[in-house]
Amino acid sequence: MGALSSLATLGLNLALSRQAQKAEDKQSRSAAAQQIERIRLDSAGDRQRAEADLRRRIAAERARAGAAGVALTGGSADAVIRGLEEESRAEVAARMAEDEARIAAIRDSLGQRRRRNLLDFTSRWLNAGTRSLGGMRTGGRSLLD
Repeated sequence: MGALSSLATLGLNLALSRQAQKAEDKQSRSAAAQQIERIRLDSAGDRQRAEADLRRRIAAERARAGAAGVALTGGSADAVIRGLEEESRAEVAARMAEDEARIAAIRDSLGQRRRRNLLDFTSRWLNAGTRSLGGMRTGGRSLLD
């Protein structure tokens, strides 16, 4: 009867531990989702600031060209504006790639943490089960024999 009680206790502890691990996993996923959302919001704000900065720079270049008596369209004025636009696009693309790398790192870290927790959980309970079953042996037999 003591063996059944030990098995029942082991099963209950296993279930409670698994439930706690699931809650921890859920909390980790929630924290990761918040970090990713914060990165995306910051990125959107950066893009808006970059667009506003580009508009100001283009307006300043056009004003400079107009003050110098150069046509506002065509020729060198268009080349300068295209250069500013390409520079801005390259900066935005670099920021987006950086943000995606940060998001991928967060997701990788979450996956590694979940795998490590699962391995720790499994090994801990396999060892506990083996110890419990080994301690129940009386007369060389166990319930599994």
